[in-house]
Amino acid sequence: MNLIDRTRIETAVARYDFWLEMRGVRGSRRRDLRRELRANLTEASADVGTTRALFGIGSPKELAYAATDTDPSRPRWSQGLIWGAATLALLVAWLLVTSLTIVQSVEAAGVTRAVDVHPFPWFGTTFTVQSSPGTLQASISPLWQLLAGPLFVFLFVAQPWRLLRRRRPALVHDASSEQSA
Repeated sequence: MNLIDRTRIETAVARYDFWLEMRGVRGSRRRDLRRELRANLTEASADVGTTRALFGIGSPKELAYAATDTDPSRPRWSQGLIWGAATLALLVAWLLVTSLTIVQSVEAAGVTRAVDVHPFPWFGTTFTVQSSPGTLQASISPLWQLLAGPLFVFLFVAQPWRLLRRRRPALVHDASSEQSA
């Protein structure tokens, strides 16, 4: 098997692993499923070729969904991390646009003293800008929104409270023992 075929198989296994992680499959189970898929693809590619072997498994997402059940008692840490990071990126971009707008407004107005701005929706955050010919000073304090927003999204998506709802073994009553009593 050449390097390109091995790379295509490993890419399919990595995509499969990603979707297993999104399904909430535990690490040891994912490792076993990855090993099984890799062995099946290697064997099938030796028989029919890598392209037909990869087409034979179909979509790695559908394969992961078919191979597993969702565990409702397991938190979704990976999904929470992805959505929290996306929220952080969005807030940083929004903060940058807000900061640039405030700085350009102060420069356009020709104000030479320090100006404190409290823009919507950055509650509790102060943008201080001072513009004088040849110099520009800007500062932002505090930035608790950059941590609070992504943390809230992470907790909302990951749902760590699912750990509190772990399934407990149900007590099984034997009907014959109740009748004899």
